[in-house]
Amino acid sequence: MQEATKENKTRILFEINEIIGKHERFALFSHQEPDGDAIGSQAALSLALRRLGKKVLSLRSDSVPPSLAFLNRDKAITKYRPDRDREKIREAEVSVILDSCDYFRLGKLGRVVDQSPSLKINIDHHRDNAFFGDVNYVRFSAGGAAELVFEVIKSLGVPVTGTIAGALYVGLCTDTVGFRYIDPDGNMIGVIAELIRGGIDIEDLQEKIYCSRPPGYLDDLETILRRVKYENGGALAWFTMPPSEHLSFYERELANEVLKQLLCVKKIRAAAMLHHEESGVEVWLRSKTDVDVGRAAMSIGGGGHRTASGALLRGRKLEEAIETVLGSVRAEMK
Repeated sequence: MQEATKENKTRILFEINEIIGKHERFALFSHQEPDGDAIGSQAALSLALRRLGKKVLSLRSDSVPPSLAFLNRDKAITKYRPDRDREKIREAEVSVILDSCDYFRLGKLGRVVDQSPSLKINIDHHRDNAFFGDVNYVRFSAGGAAELVFEVIKSLGVPVTGTIAGALYVGLCTDTVGFRYIDPDGNMIGVIAELIRGGIDIEDLQEKIYCSRPPGYLDDLETILRRVKYENGGALAWFTMPPSEHLSFYERELANEVLKQLLCVKKIRAAAMLHHEESGVEVWLRSKTDVDVGRAAMSIGGGGHRTASGALLRGRKLEEAIETVLGSVRAEMK
């Protein structure tokens, strides 16, 4: 399978357009433990398909987080309920899986979607994507799934304005940590320009994304910062989150902020977060430009950008995972 490059993206988009034109019933899904890219991409494409007059079932295994509920004002996305939705999923002619490397990332929806007779469209940017769809629109250098969804919506002729534009902006902004990671071809700059022309209010969206933390946020941040440990003379910082079935959206926001603050310190070149969850150990890696954590992540089965990447070490114990992860990062620190 090939990712969507300059040479073949037009062909793949044409194929997606033909599929959407020929069918009426669609089911949309994005990964569990949601982030802004998953919710933004799913909300934007759900609304775009409905504007084309399609029947759209847009489901998640968990709820849309309260801090991202403004993207779902019209309730385009709902939480999966087996008694209500299982048969509807089977009736869908086309399933679109967003921002997910494989079916297992959909949580308890994964097996249901995999076994549905629908044609599958896979839209994603993760380097460990399994190219599991009948059609795969995957580009590793994209700033997020939202960038690819933008291209799909544009190719369909749906105006990228209003809530659609806002949802795509949130997806791009959150997945690139406030546009810190721009794709090497600079495509994202053009996307942002079009979203601005589509009427988004950047200041309002930034406030919704980053200025709505609960009262105890700083105390919780301090608690995690006190868990940080240091290696390589202080150049490598790492911490673990308390084990649980999966990280809540709030916990993911905290972990992201800790990684960001650690890299504000001049001496720290790379930082890692590990969390023991139901399916294994989730790993987030961040770095400054002289340390390639994308390559470090690939060496342990994950992937990502040079300075922002991640992996899921399935079936591993936390202690073993810590040793593996720190070893992979040290190897890139020269």
